[in-house]
Amino acid sequence: MDNNGYYRNVALATEYTNTDQDELKERLLHAAAEVFAENGYEKAGVAEIARRAGVTTGAIYSRYSGKAELLIEAVDRHLLTQLNTLHSNASAVDVLSHLGDHLLDDLSDGTGLFLEAVVAAKRDPELAERLRHVLQSEENKLGQLIKEAAPEQDIDQLALMRLAHAIGFGMTLTRTIGLDLPSRDDWTTVINLVIEAFINNETKIHGG
Repeated sequence: MDNNGYYRNVALATEYTNTDQDELKERLLHAAAEVFAENGYEKAGVAEIARRAGVTTGAIYSRYSGKAELLIEAVDRHLLTQLNTLHSNASAVDVLSHLGDHLLDDLSDGTGLFLEAVVAAKRDPELAERLRHVLQSEENKLGQLIKEAAPEQDIDQLALMRLAHAIGFGMTLTRTIGLDLPSRDDWTTVINLVIEAFINNETKIHGG
């Protein structure tokens, strides 16, 4: 075999291995998100996560130090997945409305996971610091999307992020204790009105 053929085979083998690793990571994080949301962080077991992912516990510990790292990675994956569905050419209202719409998804789809992360972080300062780092990173990405969506509007990014958190945490707690939920259409309408009012007010304050 010539050198070119050898390097092509190496490249193909590496690509195949990387694809396998990506698929395995996706299975692990999906299983972890489900188990954390269903059982809570304290009761979630690595063995159960491994069973759902179809791997051994050794496969998990060879990649993650334990439940805390799995939890942070699962939260990061969930937030990144939501942000990746957004388009930079959408309006600022559309960007935030899209995220708000996901708050009516099943708890196992992310909101329950996020709640467990917050509760666990309250008891674990190291976990809290790692969660804060993930949230700040995602906030920066979301802030950039909103800036690109509304370049002509001078919006206070910190205030906007905290508004999003207030709505998100409030809905998560509402769903966790089982209060009635609005229809998706009604929820979207209210979210849009709140966001539009906030952006218009910020524009008047900062834009004159």
